[in-house]
Amino acid sequence: AQYVLCMACHGAEGQGVEPIAPPLAGSEWVNGPVQNLIRIQLRGLTGPIEVKGKLYTPPAPMVAQAFQTDEQVAAVLTYVRYSFGNKASPVTPDMVKSQRGEVGKPPLTVADLIPPTGDKPAE
Repeated sequence: AQYVLCMACHGAEGQGVEPIAPPLAGSEWVNGPVQNLIRIQLRGLTGPIEVKGKLYTPPAPMVAQAFQTDEQVAAVLTYVRYSFGNKASPVTPDMVKSQRGEVGKPPLTVADLIPPTGDKPAE
């Protein structure tokens, strides 16, 4: 049920909407470090992001979803990480709780995230 919010931009099947909202299906970000997704939920995301080799430039930032409980954030991120062909590990409410200090900070940019490959981002 929580995915309804995400669906408006990312699509019912997580396919995304070019060139605005990146896909969640097969996304290296979705399948990458879980802290990225939790922080994006709690702070939002602004600016361009490359997903699966394509650049997405949202016309407006993804809005923070910090109003959701730790359980709701964990549930929707676990759903996204295990749907649309993704097979990443689940997200627990404790993982979300550990990142709650992020709430109220400005929206993240790609530069604020842990690169999904573990490499340092290109300067």
